[in-house]
Amino acid sequence: MEELESTREALRAAVAAASVAAELTRLLADYQERLARAAESEAEAVTRAKEAEARLRTVEKQVARLAKQLAEQRYQTAVAQWKLDSVQGSKWSKLGDAIHTKNPTEVARTLRAPARKPSAPRRSDFDPAPPAVEPEPVAPAEPATTGPALSTPLAEGFVVPKGPLARPYLTVAAIVDRRSEALFRYEWRQVTNFGPDNWRTMLDEHRPHLLFVESVQAGPLQGNGGRWLAELAGRERGLRDLIEECGRRGIRTVFWHSGGPVSAAVPMASYFDHVLVTSEPRAREWRAALRHDRVAVLPHAVQPRVHNPVAAAGDRSGVGLLGTPVQGDPGPGRQPLITGKATYDDILTAYRSVSLAVAAPDADPRTLLEVAACATPITVVPAPVPPDDPTFTVPPDAAAAGHRAWRDAVPVTPLLDPILDWIGVPSVRATASLTAIVAISGQPDLDALLRTLKTQHLSPGQLVAVADGLDASVVDKALRTVHHGDLVVRETTRTGAHAAPPTRGAALDRALRLADGDLVAVLDPRDTYGEHYLSDLLRHSTTVDAEIIGKASYYLHIKETGATLLRQPAASHRHLPEVTGATILARRQTLQSLGIPDLSEDWDTPLMRQCRTDGIRVYSTDPYSYIQHRPTTPTLLTSAELLGHLPAEPLALI
Repeated sequence: MEELESTREALRAAVAAASVAAELTRLLADYQERLARAAESEAEAVTRAKEAEARLRTVEKQVARLAKQLAEQRYQTAVAQWKLDSVQGSKWSKLGDAIHTKNPTEVARTLRAPARKPSAPRRSDFDPAPPAVEPEPVAPAEPATTGPALSTPLAEGFVVPKGPLARPYLTVAAIVDRRSEALFRYEWRQVTNFGPDNWRTMLDEHRPHLLFVESVQAGPLQGNGGRWLAELAGRERGLRDLIEECGRRGIRTVFWHSGGPVSAAVPMASYFDHVLVTSEPRAREWRAALRHDRVAVLPHAVQPRVHNPVAAAGDRSGVGLLGTPVQGDPGPGRQPLITGKATYDDILTAYRSVSLAVAAPDADPRTLLEVAACATPITVVPAPVPPDDPTFTVPPDAAAAGHRAWRDAVPVTPLLDPILDWIGVPSVRATASLTAIVAISGQPDLDALLRTLKTQHLSPGQLVAVADGLDASVVDKALRTVHHGDLVVRETTRTGAHAAPPTRGAALDRALRLADGDLVAVLDPRDTYGEHYLSDLLRHSTTVDAEIIGKASYYLHIKETGATLLRQPAASHRHLPEVTGATILARRQTLQSLGIPDLSEDWDTPLMRQCRTDGIRVYSTDPYSYIQHRPTTPTLLTSAELLGHLPAEPLALI
């Protein structure tokens, strides 16, 4: 009997699996049919557009021909007018007119006056008439029935963005290398286009509050066009004159020893008001050398607007070498990540071009920080190793390791606040406030939301919840145990006893109207959010120029089959037309102007469509810290990677 029962259970499981497979097959066939119809419609539209373009070109050619014919008529008119003017201006014509007046004086004056004949017009000034033009034949467009693997990017490839500035009121005259120029370019109004020959003009025009000078080294990354290298080495006194003039004008001066021999930098650094170094042991060394305590620590850091995981053109591939980690020829697919002649723009692209960076003990620590901030995993080897060493193999969890390294990278913005206060320069900068909105449908949703909020590394400043089927006071009391900021709770309203509950989209839209934060994050209690979800999302928002960010690539767990999939694995760290709604972080004004559609499921689809219509930029972040849970298989599973039949929580929620 037990064997019979187990056989029945196996048959029932097989029938259920076959039913799911048949449903997926039906959905896929339906999707392909609709895609074919859409492709045929698109082909017809393309054909009509080409025919319209052909007719437009024909009309343009006819207009050009008529214009040339008109030019010929104008030329003939000009010739006739020239002939008339020549006859009227001839001496014999004028003599006849003078004789007709019967005035001898007029006749004598006409005989003495020279004849002036106007110059004849030239046909070469006019274009010849074009020949007859026949309309161009248009070939019908062939329908393309193959759908895209993922949405077409709105922008591909890393580009150093513009503004905004953290401290727009602060003007700094900077003598720094290209790397530090990119590091500080979003921290203040930075002036670098001056040299020993025009610094007085710069002071008069820009009136800086601070002179910031770095221990710049000669090379491809030198800043200010290399015009200050002789002054920094002490061979010229132009920098000393600049420092003295800054003292007379009340401009504070700071020297940052970011690298190089200390002994070579001390003589020039002694003229500055304050000195910054990269570590506390170096600070003790500098205090002893300068014999004063005006020395502070500004460690190497990264600029999230520049050093970030935004994808470069093309996919990551190969292994990049930092320092000299390999003995002899490194082999195919392995190249030095930084060459001696590379510009900093090339270096920023190279950071993102490899799947793994292998660093030797002599690798530059500052470069390692920047590579890690670009989410490129780094393997450090203790000494040069043979080319066939397994260290050079990209591990399966390389992307996750790179994500952790990006999260640990320290941005420079908060490091400058105490430094500027210590120098005596005001440091006030605006920070965006965050509101989380959520729709709660029953006690299970409330319990799940409590678990999510309790584990978050970053707590939102405001939480707005719209509850259905629960008393607002109960929800308020429960949420205050885990959320200590501003809390707004509202109950849903129904017009009749048998009225249907409001949709999830309508509840979220109501919560959105009550939000006060600069940024709004959407949470779905049905899904799982990792502890770094909000903090990672907020950091991504300071990285890219986009009104809405979220996840187009994410982990999906299907309860019906127990399968876990990674949706659109190639859709991370790039601008795309859409992201999933439960991961949205948007500017409040933008999201309120769009509104959230009155739908229970897939409310994000029309929202993203409206974003494309309005030209609103959308950015897809990483796939981590979020798992979407759905009871059945979604309608479309294109570009999804099946990971197994158990939730990949250790990987997804890093």
